[in-house]
Amino acid sequence: MKKFVKTAVAFALSALTITSASSCSGIIKSTVEFQRNMHQSDYYRLGNVCETDDGYYILYGGHEAYFIEKETHKIALLCTKPECAHNDDTCNADISGGVLWESGGRLYYTNSTLLEEHGKLVDHGERIYSVALDGTDRRVVQELEFEPSGSSTYVDPILHRGYVYFFYSGVLYRVPLGGKIKKRAEALWGEEIEGEAGSFHIYDSIPVGHNFTLWADGDTVYFMANVMQSDGTYKDTLFAFDTVKAEEIKKSKKKDGEADEPLVKQIWETPDADVVGEWTETGVSVTKWYVHDGYIYFYLSGGDYWRCELSSGKYEKLADTHGKTPYGKAIFSDEYMCLLNSVPEDRSLPGFVIAEGSRYDYLHLVGGDTFYVYGLDGELLCELPLSSVYEQFDGVVNVEPIFCSDGGVYFVAEAETVVGSGETDQDNWFLAGGKKKYDYILCRADIETGEIEVIIDWERT
Repeated sequence: MKKFVKTAVAFALSALTITSASSCSGIIKSTVEFQRNMHQSDYYRLGNVCETDDGYYILYGGHEAYFIEKETHKIALLCTKPECAHNDDTCNADISGGVLWESGGRLYYTNSTLLEEHGKLVDHGERIYSVALDGTDRRVVQELEFEPSGSSTYVDPILHRGYVYFFYSGVLYRVPLGGKIKKRAEALWGEEIEGEAGSFHIYDSIPVGHNFTLWADGDTVYFMANVMQSDGTYKDTLFAFDTVKAEEIKKSKKKDGEADEPLVKQIWETPDADVVGEWTETGVSVTKWYVHDGYIYFYLSGGDYWRCELSSGKYEKLADTHGKTPYGKAIFSDEYMCLLNSVPEDRSLPGFVIAEGSRYDYLHLVGGDTFYVYGLDGELLCELPLSSVYEQFDGVVNVEPIFCSDGGVYFVAEAETVVGSGETDQDNWFLAGGKKKYDYILCRADIETGEIEVIIDWERT
């Protein structure tokens, strides 16, 4: 058994409890790299994952922390207190976070904090917290808002080589982990505009840009923003911040006062149909993208698998995925692009009232019974059928890829079944007096052997 599990059990047996949140004392040294493959999931129930040498920490439903051992693929709730009911914030596994990292033997996560002080609730805004690897010793690490509940625009921050990169109202900042943002944060991109006298600052950058996503690879930190074009259409647009050059500029300015040059530059935008052909959301957003070693790799649902060399702008089709599946959901790692053959959901069903031409009129994909695993270079390596999952669990209607690591593809199968009624028509289950039972089944598909393992079945009624 791995060291973590032994340590967690030892902590539990010694009956350590969560401490009340207290501010961290200062800068925290960290050399961890941004984990690209852990930031692939779009699944709302299981989007927060981080990797360690021994396994993976995940937040199910946004507030229940689990640990999966790499060696055994077994999962355990991050709380082993025998008296714990696991239903409130005294539980070691109660980690309500938007982001999850591991560094220096601690877990870091973000949360917007409301605390009762002097008989009333006080909003402390978005913060970074940390806990020990067994969920004990909870601490406040640093703030992520200059003014709580002010002009903040929430974007998932990232930790990369000791710096936290975060957006505040459209401006990109970085700050050493644990540093006070009002003293240590550097504005890297965007314009700071002074607000009215007596009010907090109002920050703005590109008022027609939104949906920011932060990323990092090697010496470069990236962010993607969905930017409105002059004709009113949108394009996902990639920007890059060179951390090495930024340090060189700092030093040269101290020596001879050289003029500033942009620290953040636009380097790519969503290609037009005349470059990569038509696909579901032509000209707006690529379906899934992954930046690594100077390339942006991307999959187009309704199209194919491509990459673009960021330095030259040269495009290359890596695989004709449309020949395998017309549509799909993809996740990447540094080795693989794993494509699930999902299909468009039937929009004739109730609940799909979306204005024609709306930018949110996207194609919602469900189902999926086979993963096609490509090398990052586009070679089709194997096919992973998921038929055993459909055979083992009744009512599977959807599969969601979560991440790919250590030779396995992790995914969730969603199952829906009616209970407590003889009515079998899924559309009329409520009128028939029944209830729906929902199962969220976390599985792993082994890329080499094709074996499908069921890791845990989260049942909800």
